[in-house]
Amino acid sequence: MKVLNFLFAIISPLCILAFVASCSDKEPTLKEDNATAACFRAVDYQYDALLTKADIAKHVTIDEASYKMKNSPIKGEYGSSSYEWKSGRPDLEMELLGQVIVYPDVNRVTIKLLHFYSESELELYSHSSAISLFDQGYKKLSQAEYDELLANLKKEYVNDVAKYEQAKGFLDMRMNIKFAPIANLADRAYWKWHDEYGIELVVLSGVTHFTIESKTSGDQKIALDDAVKFAQEVLAKCNR
Repeated sequence: MKVLNFLFAIISPLCILAFVASCSDKEPTLKEDNATAACFRAVDYQYDALLTKADIAKHVTIDEASYKMKNSPIKGEYGSSSYEWKSGRPDLEMELLGQVIVYPDVNRVTIKLLHFYSESELELYSHSSAISLFDQGYKKLSQAEYDELLANLKKEYVNDVAKYEQAKGFLDMRMNIKFAPIANLADRAYWKWHDEYGIELVVLSGVTHFTIESKTSGDQKIALDDAVKFAQEVLAKCNR
C-alpha cells in the first residue's frame, strides 16, 4: 500500500482531499452492507428526518422564541441540518483585525456527513472491514506510529522533496487530531470537545457513519451526554 493512500485514510475526518474516493457518495457499497445501511440510504440524505426538533426536545429545553432551523442547500453527504437557540451563557469574544468582536454563545445541534463505506475504499486503504477503516481515521495516533509513517515517507519520497513535505504536512495534521473513543454507542464512536463549538461526535453503525456537532452546555460532560442521546435518536430510526 502506498504510504500517501494511508495518510489520506487517516486524515479522512477532515475530508481534506475531496477528490479521493472516500469522499464520494457514488461508490459501490460493501457486500456486508445490511438492513441498517439500507434504512439510512432510504432517508436520502434528509438530515432533518434523521434528527428532528422533537428528537432534540426529548433531552434538552429549546427556547422557542429564539429557535431557528436551517437545512444546507447542499444535497448528499456534505449536506446538513442545524438547530439553534439562545443558551443563556455569556457572550463569546474574538479578536479580528485588532477589533474585539462579541457574539452569542448559542445552543446548536447539527447532523451531517452521512457516509457509507464502499468496497473500493477498503481496497484502496487495505482494510478488511468498515470498523478498522473508521478506527484508522479517528483513533489516537501514537508517537511510534507517527515515527514509523514518517520513516516510510522518507523512503517513498526520497527523490521528491515537494511530495514528501506535502505528505508530512498531512501526517502532522493527523497527529494533532484529538478524538477519544466512547463505549456502548453503535459499533464505534469517537468524540472531541472545543470550547467554542462544543462536541463533535462521529458514529459508525455497520458501514454507515455520521457526525453530530452539538453544544447544549458549557459543561463538557453534560454536552457529551446530550450529543450521545441525539446520536441514539438517529440510530433508533434504523433500529440500532
